[in-house]
Amino acid sequence: MFGFTYDTWRETCKMYFKLGDGSKKAYLQWFPFSKLTKDDEVRISSEEFFNQYIKNAAFVLFPKVMYRSENFFQKSDGSFRDSSLLFPILYLVIQAIGKEISNHYKPERNVTIDAFYAGNYEHMRAKYKQDYDEFYKLVNVYISESKYFIKTDVTNFFPNINLDILINQIDKKSNIDSVHFTPTQLKMIKELFSYCGDGKFPTIENSIASSYLATIVYMDEVDNRIFDFINDKIDCISSFKIIRYVDDMYILIDSPYDIIRLRDAYNQIRNEYSSILKEYGLSLNTKKCCLKPVTEINSELKRSLYDEYFKGIHHDIESLFVGSFKNFLNDLLSTLKTECIDIEHYNSLIDKYFSSDDVEFTASEVYNYHIYEKDDILQSDEIINVICQLINTDISFISLDPKRLSIMITKTRSTKAIKALLYQLFIRSRKGLWNSYDTSIAISYLIQSEFRHIDLLKVLYKNCSHLAIYCYYCCENRFLFTLSDKKVNNYIQIIKNDWKAYFLYFMYWVEKDRHNSLAEYAFYKNYFDRFTADLAFFYKYDPKCKKPNYRGFYSEKSFNNFYKDIPDSENIIKEAHSLRNANPLSHSSAGLIDKSTTSQDLKKCIENLNSLIDSYLDLDK
Repeated sequence: MFGFTYDTWRETCKMYFKLGDGSKKAYLQWFPFSKLTKDDEVRISSEEFFNQYIKNAAFVLFPKVMYRSENFFQKSDGSFRDSSLLFPILYLVIQAIGKEISNHYKPERNVTIDAFYAGNYEHMRAKYKQDYDEFYKLVNVYISESKYFIKTDVTNFFPNINLDILINQIDKKSNIDSVHFTPTQLKMIKELFSYCGDGKFPTIENSIASSYLATIVYMDEVDNRIFDFINDKIDCISSFKIIRYVDDMYILIDSPYDIIRLRDAYNQIRNEYSSILKEYGLSLNTKKCCLKPVTEINSELKRSLYDEYFKGIHHDIESLFVGSFKNFLNDLLSTLKTECIDIEHYNSLIDKYFSSDDVEFTASEVYNYHIYEKDDILQSDEIINVICQLINTDISFISLDPKRLSIMITKTRSTKAIKALLYQLFIRSRKGLWNSYDTSIAISYLIQSEFRHIDLLKVLYKNCSHLAIYCYYCCENRFLFTLSDKKVNNYIQIIKNDWKAYFLYFMYWVEKDRHNSLAEYAFYKNYFDRFTADLAFFYKYDPKCKKPNYRGFYSEKSFNNFYKDIPDSENIIKEAHSLRNANPLSHSSAGLIDKSTTSQDLKKCIENLNSLIDSYLDLDK
């Protein structure tokens, strides 16, 4: 249905299932994979599972599988990313779509341009660290051949990607030699991405698909156009190299002129790049753009991104930063007692206590080292005492950096510190002061405790029920149990390989999610008609039929005859056909435009039609 093969599905599942437990338990999107048994992994990766639930998109019939929620993780400035949290099967489907596109997409990007994204489909790497390191190394290779660099950044990159442009690009560059993605499959891919992103291109935690499509596909033409502009229009540059990592683009420049002379060229390049981006619905973040000598590139090029765990440092960090962590916490406590701390001040304290010219690592990396690697420091009585004071002074300080600070508290293994954290969260909930930052803190703690704290889960359900539902089905329990729904599996047995029925149901589901009542009803009525034909064939309603008679179920009479043993079926079918014939999306009469029919009337009719199906299945056969 979505155009990917079983081999792609198997490879995708293997890539995520082979992640270490530490990685799986570090992120909310990946945590559900840590709950799976080996047998579960074998089942999900099997061809039988693929054929039953994935190939024809039968999984869309399970409401729980289609569940998604807002995720709660923050940018470096403390604000929240506009991100989605997907049910694990839905997440794997998205990644498999990206993998299949990567198999067939033929980039037009100039071969001298290098582009990296978070993860790697060619080598099936789910984590971004190695590919970012390769990007970092490549930039440093070209530094020796350059005098200056231009750094650019795109504002709110992922949410502003235009899905129509993206799908058109996939169509143009993946179906050159032969058809790999049909118009129906491209439609399904677009609608699924829109559904997962709540109407936009989705930002998903640790999603290779999102990063690949945004970087390699969406920016393909953009990179070529800015390359051609520099090559053809900028005379004062003798040579240049473009290297991209997702939305960050670096242009390494060699020129006989000084930086003052290059200012005009920089402005031309920036303005042209901004103009090109505008055509693609994107905008340049001018505050993060610069022209500088290559000697200053390390201040712009951060070797460590996001929240990758800091592993394998072989430098003598302890001797360089003796007492730094304690002094950092004491300074943080002093600030909390005397004034309101903000993200800028918090980051300045990290720079103050964890920066050194004697190591190549950033202050954030050294700070990560103390949080993630130095359990002995965190578990000292002196540090635990300061942490408890911080919590009791103002728990909101954790909202500055929920993940790291919550992990710091949990890794103290101090009952006193952990109880102080939980007590403050419970107090905030009782007083009605709970906000998104508290949710983020609670999730960070629950991940560390492997979702075993029942009371905190109850508080989370009270204050953020959508996220708590995800936690129940995917983190507290093995998510595979959601596929045991007997009624839905009966539906699948009846529909079998009728992919058009799944397509109609999927379109009904996404239109329902968008609150497009006319489209919602149009797709459901068509699904109902087709399902009824499948139902009639399954129960041998007409023994002469060798296959489902889809053309036989379109009139009121044929439906009345089929559902005649169900009370009030005739009135339900009459109303359904009346609404279908008046729906401007189904019939040229477009009578609903003039009528006072409400969305609730249409939804009620859908419920009644669904009840006919269930009632028929409940009849004694």
